[in-house]
Amino acid sequence: MTKRGRCDFNAGMWRMKQWVLVLAVAAAPWLAGLSFPFLYDDIGMIAENPFLEDPANVWTVLSGRTLADPHVVNGRRPVVLATYFLDRAWHGLQPAGWRVTNLALHLACVALFMGLVRRLTGHRFMAAAAGVLFGLHPVVSEVVHAPGFRADMLCLLLGLLALHGWLTPRARGVWLGTVAAALALLAKETALALPLALALVLWLFPRDGLVRGAAARRVALAGGMAAAFFLLWVWLPTELQAAGRVWNGESLRFPETIFSAPALWTRTLRLALVPWPLNVTPGFVPVASAFSLRFGLGCGWLLLCGWGAWAARRVAPALSLALGWMLIFFLPVANLWPLLHPVADRYLYPVLPGFALLVAWVLAQQTRRGRNVGLALLAVVYAGLSLVRVGQWQSAETLWTHAYFQNQQSATAATWLGLLREDAADPAGARVWYQAAIAANPQAAPAWANWGMLEAKAGNLTTAEPLLRRVTELQPDNPKGWRDWATCLAQMGRAEEAAAAHRVAAARAARQGSAKP
Repeated sequence: MTKRGRCDFNAGMWRMKQWVLVLAVAAAPWLAGLSFPFLYDDIGMIAENPFLEDPANVWTVLSGRTLADPHVVNGRRPVVLATYFLDRAWHGLQPAGWRVTNLALHLACVALFMGLVRRLTGHRFMAAAAGVLFGLHPVVSEVVHAPGFRADMLCLLLGLLALHGWLTPRARGVWLGTVAAALALLAKETALALPLALALVLWLFPRDGLVRGAAARRVALAGGMAAAFFLLWVWLPTELQAAGRVWNGESLRFPETIFSAPALWTRTLRLALVPWPLNVTPGFVPVASAFSLRFGLGCGWLLLCGWGAWAARRVAPALSLALGWMLIFFLPVANLWPLLHPVADRYLYPVLPGFALLVAWVLAQQTRRGRNVGLALLAVVYAGLSLVRVGQWQSAETLWTHAYFQNQQSATAATWLGLLREDAADPAGARVWYQAAIAANPQAAPAWANWGMLEAKAGNLTTAEPLLRRVTELQPDNPKGWRDWATCLAQMGRAEEAAAAHRVAAARAARQGSAKP
């Protein structure tokens, strides 16, 4: 081997060791929660999902038939369902196996983002620091720990693969980018932002061998795919998020959607900078007027970040990319199209790579000693907070107690605490929690349903009947609510009304859909 060959080999080995070290550090905090039980959406989407129990259904997923079947939870996200079938085949219902898959996907996202930063900037420290900070950031804990929230991770992973493909001058790069982008769109709707991300990257970092016309064609291809998928989702029988649904008491309504977007950006920046406290069911007070202080401050932050991205485009393109990335991937969760839940920690997962690059760029401007010490301190703080956050998922009691303590307007947390009291054979305690849930959000149909079923089991049919009837008013398209009410009516001897309710339930079952935010 020549001297130059040995140098290249040694440099390659050093880079490989650096990447392995970064990924090992990024993985460490999440190992503590591998054996924790399934909680929250993991229960309904995985542990108690009858669709996953039949292996033959995997062909329904792979053939795309779930896209037009509103009965399948997450049917519009077949890529997510495909990974669930793989985990079910390999690990059964052992949570640790599912979480190992989640962790592997997260580390793949970290590696691909590091590779993108290295490819665009040529800066090794900036790439490694961005990987460490993104991999350890406490806000990602919800997505990394809970397989039920895997969609965000798969969407980012496939989106990064698409960007790598589209940045490759050869024709095969176009194929890789196109296929990966299509899969990203079939993982989560956030991938609609990919054309903007590609345009930003090609604008800030023009590629050798990729002439301007070819770059424009790739952006146009990405934009056409996104538009086609959006039109498909609008046409499909399952509603796209909260649009067209009966109001659930949480989703934003016009014009709150417009006035709240800047405040949501402020919240995103705050959680990125100070990632605590975190909550599985955070609250958000809508902004109802353009004259609100929150609207003005949010617009100020938006303008400042937009101006920063523009001003840095020539002198610091990495900084411009960081700010632009955050703004682009904030758009799908800005609630301009109303989401079922206006805010959630997991919504920040695709935004955080941009924030990690922003901090990495700041660190890279320091002395070698300063940047290394700064990165080490941030890594320790992030890892510690992530460990604490993962610890809150060790049991349902711990998770929902923390959630309700942090947000006492969370009807979801109160409802789960009521279910836990039922499991503990404490109907009086359960009743208190269901009442608290309804007080927090009178539109919370699960609280009405659980309280009604609690009273029905206790034989208090006259109390249960109006509670269960209320569920049918809040969720008129939910066949289960009609069936529960019909059963209660039958037990009360109101046979004619029960038969009518059963007929409505049968009709609703033919067109009922379900989709996660």
